[in-house]
Amino acid sequence: MAELADLAGPDGPRVISLVGPAGVGTSRLAREFLQRWRPNGGGAADRATDGPCADSRATDLRWLLRTVSGTELSDQHVLVRRGVVLLDDADRHRDAVATLVRSLLPVCPQLRFVIAGREPLHLYGEQVYPVGPLPVGTAGQADPDALAAVPAIELFVDRARSVRPDYRPTPDDYRSLAAICRLLDGLPLAIELAAARMTLFRPKALLRRLGDGLDVLEPQPTEVPVPQRSLRSAIGASLDRLGPAEGDLLDAVSVCSGGFDLAAVEALTGIDPASAERTMETLTARSLVQVAAHRPDGEPRFRMLHTTRRYAVERLRRSHQADRVTDRHAAYYLDLARTLAPDLSGPRQGAALAALADEHENLRHACHHLAGTGRAPAVLSLILDVSRYVVASGRVAATHGWLGRQLAGADPSGADVSGWLMYAGLCACLRQDRRARTLLTEVAARCRRTGDERREALALGLLGQIALMRRQYDEAARRWAQSRACGRARGMTGMLVADGMATLALLRGDLTAAARLCDRHASASAGDTLVGAVLAVRAGTVAGAAGDPTGAQARTRDGLRQFHQLQHRPGVAFALESLAVLAARGRDPRQCTLAARLVGAAETIRATAGSVYPSCPPGALDQALVRLRDAVGEPVFRRERLAGRRATLADAVGLALGEAEVPAPATRHPAPPETPLTARELQVARLVAAGHTNRQVAVDLDISEWTAINHLRHVMRKLDCRSRVGVAQWILHAELPLSREY
Repeated sequence: MAELADLAGPDGPRVISLVGPAGVGTSRLAREFLQRWRPNGGGAADRATDGPCADSRATDLRWLLRTVSGTELSDQHVLVRRGVVLLDDADRHRDAVATLVRSLLPVCPQLRFVIAGREPLHLYGEQVYPVGPLPVGTAGQADPDALAAVPAIELFVDRARSVRPDYRPTPDDYRSLAAICRLLDGLPLAIELAAARMTLFRPKALLRRLGDGLDVLEPQPTEVPVPQRSLRSAIGASLDRLGPAEGDLLDAVSVCSGGFDLAAVEALTGIDPASAERTMETLTARSLVQVAAHRPDGEPRFRMLHTTRRYAVERLRRSHQADRVTDRHAAYYLDLARTLAPDLSGPRQGAALAALADEHENLRHACHHLAGTGRAPAVLSLILDVSRYVVASGRVAATHGWLGRQLAGADPSGADVSGWLMYAGLCACLRQDRRARTLLTEVAARCRRTGDERREALALGLLGQIALMRRQYDEAARRWAQSRACGRARGMTGMLVADGMATLALLRGDLTAAARLCDRHASASAGDTLVGAVLAVRAGTVAGAAGDPTGAQARTRDGLRQFHQLQHRPGVAFALESLAVLAARGRDPRQCTLAARLVGAAETIRATAGSVYPSCPPGALDQALVRLRDAVGEPVFRRERLAGRRATLADAVGLALGEAEVPAPATRHPAPPETPLTARELQVARLVAAGHTNRQVAVDLDISEWTAINHLRHVMRKLDCRSRVGVAQWILHAELPLSREY
């Protein structure tokens, strides 16, 4: 309201058009503005006592408008107060309203006009004021206090209390309310209609019903004008004013999920580019489609409100054109994935990954349609084309399920080897090691028989990575040697082999060989940002082990920037973990406090990304966690780790790159005074409680396995525990935070 009042100041425009989609509340905003208007140059004042129709000129204006349009208009459409004329629902008589305003402007200089509708009148001197939906918060928001302050949720709760005065949302209710408001696009009319159903349903049940369509938002008995009684009638009134070509295009693009561009419009409708542009301009002007963003090349990307899209989908189904349009949609995005596939491993991979991220929902919708119509080879082709994007975007688990269903019942030795190779790689990312090793061994054998060296090299490289993660170092070295012998040590395969061999050299203490492998393959893969990022972070780890903390941090941060630029979630987690390992080695309290937070952020990213590769050398992160706990104390470590888990990816990256304030080191809390264990025994006990074997404890603490066994015996004797489970239970009890400070 304040922005609108400033716009209507003494030197402001005489015609202001409030435009927005159906249900957004342009009429209500215009009436509220008119109610508060004062003509002395102060803009909107406090709510006045006189009504909006106190000016007798309203009757004269209604008569003029009726004379121009030939239609009788009620006092709901023409309101006058203190020299301001409100023309509501102007779209119904757009030409007549435009003629009236155009005629009165020169002869009535004291009048101002506020027009409420879906599109502007395109008059000279007209100021368009877009009215958008209410903010609905972010998808990841979960804090009930933060959700309670979201404007869309505030409106829902307020309207729900008008029918249920005793309603008090629970934390679980707030999460459902957030999903409801996002589903309703933050449209006030839709939110009010949904809140009216709270007499019968709880938010969780209401959310389920809203997913089925707009029927749950049927009109309620009310005194408001007909277009405002129901969301369906409000949207229908807007669509009824479209021409046949515009209506057909809107129905066609409603099959797109998550947005679309002009190329998609042309593919779905078959019209020429010029016609597509003109029609989209019309739909945008009428608030039925919004320009969501512009690509780097300046081309627009469009989106439809979920509610408008659902209405258009219903119209498309009634027209019996849904199957034809959906086939076109699947064919277009199948071809788009095939076109972008080569760029995913070249210098343009950043743009290609961003384009696929924009089209993720459309690609998923295409997969559903192709699978539902029995076109499994097309589904497999699409998934293979976007394989790098799948891992980068953290959609490993979902794609693993999709691919598994397409390959179900097929024989790995006889089916398409590319599909089985990708499926095995996804199994490896999810640490399904046994399944991955079996499939990769079969794929490598088949490729060897058919002379497919490129895929054989990739299968062997993945087998080496699995062996490395299982700490079978000799087996890993053997697999990588076999992969290099295939002569295809470039691209993704070359990165797997070079990164794995550098990690192995690092673990064996050959830092010179590790650094040489990273630098040599990074030079050979210049232009591939992903390969460069992985090897930059690995080179930073090598530099840290060589005693160069400054160079190590610089190279690791450089890799983090590249990963973040690509939006490669597993890579970002890898870089954050590596920075934490470097900080733990330095033992600076401030840096260790930061590292604890980075560890928590990396854990959240790993959990959502679903991929364990790339990762720190086996045992390095566990050993770093022990050092961090010792450096800052268990309570501080837990607090910072929890804060990191709640941080967004962008916040975590900013913190790691030094673009955000580093948390101040807190007072170190020592181990509980009643602990009978020495510092080393406490480290062993923590690792045992985390599920480590004796051998893993030895590796993490850089001691012999026999020494680790002796420490564990001392721990069990001092704690009077008969098993490792008893040690774990003692750790959980002894180190449980007991105060709010923790």
